[in-house]
Amino acid sequence: MNRITILCLALVMPLSILAQELPLDFEVAEDDNWSAFNGATVGVVVDPTDAGNQVLELSSNGVDFDGAALNMGTYIDLSDDNNNTITLDFWAPDATSRTHLLKLEGAANGPVATELYFNTNAAGWQTITLDFGPGLANDYPILVLFADAGGGNTATGTYYIDDISGPNGAVIPEDPVPSGPASIPTVPDSEVYSIYNDNPGYSTNFPVAYDFGTLSGEIDLDDTANVNNALKFNFGVAGWGQGEGGPDDVSSYGFVSFDYWAGPMVVGFDFVMISNDGGVTEHKYQISIQEPIVNEAWTTVEIPMSFFTNIGFADTAFWQWKFSPLNDSVDNNGIVYIDNLLLTQNSLSTSEFDLESVGVYPNPTTNNWNINSKAEISKLVLFDMLGKEILSIVPNTNEVAIDATSYKTGVYFARIEGENGTRTVKLVKQ
Repeated sequence: MNRITILCLALVMPLSILAQELPLDFEVAEDDNWSAFNGATVGVVVDPTDAGNQVLELSSNGVDFDGAALNMGTYIDLSDDNNNTITLDFWAPDATSRTHLLKLEGAANGPVATELYFNTNAAGWQTITLDFGPGLANDYPILVLFADAGGGNTATGTYYIDDISGPNGAVIPEDPVPSGPASIPTVPDSEVYSIYNDNPGYSTNFPVAYDFGTLSGEIDLDDTANVNNALKFNFGVAGWGQGEGGPDDVSSYGFVSFDYWAGPMVVGFDFVMISNDGGVTEHKYQISIQEPIVNEAWTTVEIPMSFFTNIGFADTAFWQWKFSPLNDSVDNNGIVYIDNLLLTQNSLSTSEFDLESVGVYPNPTTNNWNINSKAEISKLVLFDMLGKEILSIVPNTNEVAIDATSYKTGVYFARIEGENGTRTVKLVKQ
């Protein structure tokens, strides 16, 4: 077919799903594993100009940066300054001048990201040649296409892409995967504001309007006929979250909880609650700071809502949430799976969410809390209302006594670890 060739000047800017290597011709199933973001839609379809050909269809949503990302099976290698060109065939619907963007992300051996804008101004197929600059990495694992890119670019359109070619590097090692899923929560519907989980019975849900950041996928970790999905993050690349059109009033909920499974190299990550009460503000709970990271095991995190409100979160104006690399640094980070992100009226320790029963008496107390469990308690960490760790012990028994006589009046939380997982118990000192 007749195609117009466009040459773009270099502009360099820093920054186990089936995947593929270059070239991508969209004739094999692996080439269809794109994830759309910011309201775009993406999928492999029959070429509207050639019924014997398959192409990628990418439709924009009218926001500044909307598009789709693909996790590669082989790194894209741009380290050779004499061989760092990527070409693609791009179909535009008309002769309107349009701006698009191709970006590579996630490198460890050089600039973490690099990108080039390119323009189209003719209807039909065009061959785009992107010559990247010097000094780039040999290990880009993520390819991103922005349908209509640039600040203030609200254009919309449906585009077709074919034959993305460029230099390949080494095969990407397989990501770590949990041996099984997190448990599906059974907290009563009347007590839950559900953000992400597999319990279909919850009627109060976060009204998702858009996604932002980079997500590595949504993975079914149940090897039976049942489905138990988890969100897969690569914090060596970026974080990811969702927003709503709201904001929403969640002031009736006393706790925020989620389950995570962190790969062996992960040093920590941030969970961020974002409110919009006359201004957008972010409020972090940091795994490895507020509590230590647990690697290669499903771990339940429960945070009092007061932790966030005490650092400025407006619980009447909940607007966005996200998980991010620890302190927004992609160094020494990797794969994390997240499930069961919930707001609850009561602590999970009063629900059937956990497998083993834990008892506390007396509670409230003026002197000692006695904590017992059907399973051996391997570790107990006590936090105050602000999430500050004030006690950590390794009892390796079924019963623990905590001397509370020197503690101030108020609410505390004990995170209890055992062979059946981790749970948090609310404690009250009178």
